[in-house]
Amino acid sequence: MNYLSIVSAVLLIVFLTNAAMADDLNAPDYRGDPLSVNVHYTGEASSGFVSLVNFSSVDDTDPSTFLYDIFPSEIISGENGRYIFEVPNFVDEMPIKYLRIQLTWQNVTTPPLGVNSEGVEGTSPVPGVVTFASNPLVFTQPDGGYQYFDLEYRPNPDYETISVQLAQDAVLVQAVIDSVSVPEPASLGLLLVGSLFAVRTKL
Repeated sequence: MNYLSIVSAVLLIVFLTNAAMADDLNAPDYRGDPLSVNVHYTGEASSGFVSLVNFSSVDDTDPSTFLYDIFPSEIISGENGRYIFEVPNFVDEMPIKYLRIQLTWQNVTTPPLGVNSEGVEGTSPVPGVVTFASNPLVFTQPDGGYQYFDLEYRPNPDYETISVQLAQDAVLVQAVIDSVSVPEPASLGLLLVGSLFAVRTKL
């Protein structure tokens, strides 16, 4: 294989890698933290159906925490532009759940018409509150776009369903969902102060 062929092959691999990760433009800082979950779906532009390609989770050191016993699934996949995902979380003592969903779609440039979610804590419903929606990125050739949404749940549910409504003729080609269990912000502040005090005491 000559030098030009090698360079061309390397460039092709880089292009395909970037294209595959184009849906993951804004991974949350908490990905990979204790009590975090990551789920990645890809879809077919021709059919609108999505399928799971990655599911990972990171436990903490508390032996009492465990991942809720369901597998990520798509309850509705592409019917009239509607998608519903079900995602498990850790059953733990943390009071808050953060979730980010990144969406990449094709066929139209119109952003999602709606994103909403409901978690379940034991047998009680927990509404997810959208705290942030990014500005949509518009693609052409083919038409499409990208946008992400941040949600918060109080109290921290065991699992969530996330409903996405796209514009007419739009289909999902990627969906990346991250979640993490976290303490109250005040608790984090007290923990930080306690740690600083311990360090000063040792000095």
